Amino acid sequence: MAKSFLEDFKWARRIKLLNKILTIGCIIFTVIGINIFSMRHFYRFDRQRGHNFALEKFSLDVVTSLEDPVEIFLFYGHNSSDDSIPFFVNDLRNLLKEYCHVAPDRIRVKFIDVVQQPRVAEELALKFGTMTTNGVIIASGGNFRVIPAFDFYEFKDGIASGFCGERIISNELFKFSKKEAKKVFFSTGHGEIDCGSVHPLYGSSVARELLRQRGYVVEKIKLAEYIFEKDAKLLIIAGAQTNFTESEIQVLRTFLRRGGNVLILLSPPKLCGFEDFFFDWGILADDMLIMNENGEHLGLSGDNIIDHFAEHKITKPLLDMQLAAFLGLCQPVRRDIGSTVEHRRITSLLFSGEKTFAKLDYLQSKPKYNSTEDLMGPVPIATLSEEIVDEGTGHGGGKLLVVGSANFITNNRFCVLGNKVLWNAMVTWLMDDDNLNSDSIGTRMMESYKITLSKTEFMNIGKMLLFIPLLLLLIGWIIGHMRRNFR
Repeated sequence: MAKSFLEDFKWARRIKLLNKILTIGCIIFTVIGINIFSMRHFYRFDRQRGHNFALEKFSLDVVTSLEDPVEIFLFYGHNSSDDSIPFFVNDLRNLLKEYCHVAPDRIRVKFIDVVQQPRVAEELALKFGTMTTNGVIIASGGNFRVIPAFDFYEFKDGIASGFCGERIISNELFKFSKKEAKKVFFSTGHGEIDCGSVHPLYGSSVARELLRQRGYVVEKIKLAEYIFEKDAKLLIIAGAQTNFTESEIQVLRTFLRRGGNVLILLSPPKLCGFEDFFFDWGILADDMLIMNENGEHLGLSGDNIIDHFAEHKITKPLLDMQLAAFLGLCQPVRRDIGSTVEHRRITSLLFSGEKTFAKLDYLQSKPKYNSTEDLMGPVPIATLSEEIVDEGTGHGGGKLLVVGSANFITNNRFCVLGNKVLWNAMVTWLMDDDNLNSDSIGTRMMESYKITLSKTEFMNIGKMLLFIPLLLLLIGWIIGHMRRNFR
């Protein structure tokens, strides 16, 4: 009797093989289909407890409002000898990837290892005219910002305590979206420190370069010949040697009345004809010099280190990072108790040391402290006067900051101690760049753990780890012995 088709083992094996091939093919096509579908239609879940890397609403609104594409470069120095990377790289890498994910058509992110990729780093340094080893460059439409790595962190007692990278980057992207070039003006014509000079004592080209890296347009002007533009926000008078005319001081008054800000860095002990102008703003700059307890002029020997600061947004970076300022020769700048200014808020920011005093007759060969005419330290050497804005009319809002020394922005002192941080904090606050609409973006607190073990504790842990394999061997021997007995 002939076998049926289904009873033939030869055809049965072929049918089983075909079934296996079709099953494998279905699985492969299913996997490919799922991947293609997930590439075009996907949804990401943020399962982190603190939602550390999910962008806030302000950041999402800023990114969607960008018209021109933005390039973000993260520079870091990778040490090939020990395979260590800077602590900030992981935080910024994850955050920047999130920005790129939200708007891949508007934001491009590149990670540059300046040690492993020196040629790429050099090309970008030539393109932007600056070089950074650890930091971020954000560029768009011919403009760029340079942000050092430590700006992305908040500090407490000199230790990084919080990561505020999203707030910093979103603020910079917000500036790009507005397409407004903020201008900083340096006055000339009175022997001021030249912001375009590379001279170590009389130039401040390094301080000017920092402003350029922060996206500001820097120009030099003469007050007697210039009418301020609408986009003028800050005027800096640094180290003037001669008196200003009444017409020039009137320009300052008008500029402040319009809501502009003025930063005056004095060249001790010169007052340059600002006495009445300061009086109107409740500030008194004394014709005195700060000296130490031995009667020596602080600054002539380069040892005037300022580490007494009042609580304020300008001094906060110095307090948080426990930095000091290197100011050199100083004169007192304090609140004028004889000036009654009810519509202005006056705050002293920097102070000399406790073992210093302000000497009136500083031309003596061996000056000593005189309690009847001199000021015992700490003596204020930087004072801020803010005009309170009239909520009804919206007028006012000008700010005048007077510092009793201009030496800290000269090229030979600018990178010493916390001078660069102080300069950046002053300009940033006066330009209102820390008051953007990003208050909703919080700071991610950083958690650090330090594990220390004594020798006894280390030996106990070693014994516990050794006990585990011994216990497994004992259990295996018992099971094997029981199986042999059952046989």
